[in-house]
Amino acid sequence: MKSWTCIENCGACCKFDLHEREDILDVLDEEDLKLISKMTGKDGWCKYFDKENKKCKIYMDRPHFCRVDKFSNSFNEYKKNRDKFLIKCCKQHIESIYGKKSDQMNTFKNKINSK
Repeated sequence: MKSWTCIENCGACCKFDLHEREDILDVLDEEDLKLISKMTGKDGWCKYFDKENKKCKIYMDRPHFCRVDKFSNSFNEYKKNRDKFLIKCCKQHIESIYGKKSDQMNTFKNKINSK
């Protein structure tokens, strides 16, 4: 069985439009939404994401919604499908940002297939 894992040099989850993921609005409170708005730049990327090095500048102090291992528990589909849900979400997000045949997608697929 494939296991989800985060990959280095990606950061796809650091760029998102709240309107693209309606299900996320069900699990974020008003305070979270305000924080996301403050953290998001005009280009849609988190202000704390170093785009050149593809690293989070506040990794150790990142908010709860940036911690996939904990935040994923907020979604009913995760509770039912675990890694399948996370893999599907990552594939969709990586494809929308970097492309279906991107280095990030290839790395992600290789990583989850090797576990």
